[in-house]
Amino acid sequence: MRPSVLDPRKRVVITGLGVVAPNGTGKQAFWNACVEGRSGIDWIQSFDASDIYCKIAGEVRDFDPTDYIEGKLATRTCRFGAFAVAAARLALEDAGVDLSREDPYRAGTIFGTGSAGVGNISDEMYTKLLRSGPRGIDVVGSAQTAAHAGTANVFIALGLRGHNATSSAGCVSGIDAIAQAAQALRSGRADLMVAGGTEAPISWASMSAMAVSRVLTHHNDPPQEACRPYDRSRDGLIVSEGSGAVTLETAAHAMERGAHIYAEVMGYAATSEAYHFLHGRPGGEELARALRLALLEAKMSAVEMDYVCAHGIGSRDYDIAEVNALKIVLGERAYHLPVSSIKSCTGQPFAAGGAWQTVAACMAIETGIVPPTINLREPDPQCDLDHVPLYARRARVDTVMVNSHSLGGTHACLIVRRFQET
Repeated sequence: MRPSVLDPRKRVVITGLGVVAPNGTGKQAFWNACVEGRSGIDWIQSFDASDIYCKIAGEVRDFDPTDYIEGKLATRTCRFGAFAVAAARLALEDAGVDLSREDPYRAGTIFGTGSAGVGNISDEMYTKLLRSGPRGIDVVGSAQTAAHAGTANVFIALGLRGHNATSSAGCVSGIDAIAQAAQALRSGRADLMVAGGTEAPISWASMSAMAVSRVLTHHNDPPQEACRPYDRSRDGLIVSEGSGAVTLETAAHAMERGAHIYAEVMGYAATSEAYHFLHGRPGGEELARALRLALLEAKMSAVEMDYVCAHGIGSRDYDIAEVNALKIVLGERAYHLPVSSIKSCTGQPFAAGGAWQTVAACMAIETGIVPPTINLREPDPQCDLDHVPLYARRARVDTVMVNSHSLGGTHACLIVRRFQET
């Protein structure tokens, strides 16, 4: 995947960051909230959650799609698609990209989503169908529920005519989309890509279904203290929504236009447990394999890692599996490495989570700050790594390992590093 570590036409860099999240929209607002430990989790307002045991979520409030999508198209765009367009625009703006100066056939997009239209758009369709019959459904409603609607809304809104695809591999879809975009750039199919993840799964139907599966937390009050990765009292995840995107370019393209470079994409790998839809093997062996393969592709060793931006969703088995995988791969180094979860502040937005983590990884490299795992007051003895409890800290960060896991047993790892020309 990396034919030459020196050829700038084969090296892929991140030049722009875009975020729509419950705790902040825009790179800086999101990062400030993560560093300061400000949670975006609160009581659900978008529907009546009185008959669901988990009554909290990470909702994106005060989001106006017309800020990012023109005219009537904004009212017909699914929520997860609108989030994707917003994050893509923010990422391109942060990168200083003028699309009018780019060849549209050399610019593309890939977004990941796990739940796609299962959320606001599907609920609205079914409600209209029951009330008014088929005539009540919007003519593009069915297309807006599809997984590819996230990507399609982005390339339609931005006029990107180049390589495009959609990743739908559960929670790993965000970093999988970034890795696919990096491969498109390395192969010469594009000069510029926008990639990330997007989700809008907070609705009465989808939250009820997740509640039945018993994967959600029972901690409700106060909402901001409910997401507790690695804590002894953790008992499940908290659903959230939003989108994250990064602008990716070949190093040659980025340097030619004088772009600011946050990081270089070094390696990626994914594996599966073939075990269970809702639970993970706590031993962490399959995740460890993904970490090793990502390091192998990056041509890097475990001792070069400076920070692990962890999946950390507050699931009893997945948190332990991640810790054990890091111990298997990093050995003694695992105990001396900051391993924190921004999802303690954001909740779990499925595919968008990996994209948010990639943004956080880039900002950690940029600022020399490692964000904390909030609400970690009584660590689980089996989660005995340095999880940066409660407060952020300063550190030299050059290389970050971004971990992601999907319900169903898919594990993935993306490695990014501070860019050096030689």
